[in-house]
Amino acid sequence: MSADNGIYILESKDGFRVTHAQAIDNLWWPGNKLNPVQLKKYFGECKVFKSLKEAYSKAKNIKYQVGYVEYGISFIEGWEDKDFPE
Repeated sequence: MSADNGIYILESKDGFRVTHAQAIDNLWWPGNKLNPVQLKKYFGECKVFKSLKEAYSKAKNIKYQVGYVEYGISFIEGWEDKDFPE
């Protein structure tokens, strides 16, 4: 059975957020556009890091704690120049 999980890093205008999640494909609407409602659901409670280095360190720590992640550590692209959804 597939774990369908990974550690994901999202960059927005205010910084980087890191989450461990399953079914990450729920982030996208048809047409490969990110859904802001789902972004908030997956990343809304996450700490905001000011650097990619800090975010990646957090991602590695989560991966170590979880043990097995099917998709490893991945970056969610397409929100870098936008404000995080309120």
